[in-house]
Amino acid sequence: NPVEQQFGFIQLMPNHAFTYEEILKITHNFETHIGEGGSGSVYYGLLNNGNEVAVKVLKDWRQRGSKEFVAE
Repeated sequence: NPVEQQFGFIQLMPNHAFTYEEILKITHNFETHIGEGGSGSVYYGLLNNGNEVAVKVLKDWRQRGSKEFVAE
């Protein structure tokens, strides 16, 4: 049972990992592109509980390390 942290109006659950299939469902197959960061594209998503989320997809893990991706 992860400890929840309050961040604005969204409850974050640390260390929760989504499967690729879950990400496809959340983003409706990456339907809505909402932005581009230095390390990847950002897509709109909707969780089962109604929370809207931004899902970033790393474009090349060799080009930038995971620390930069997380920091961004």
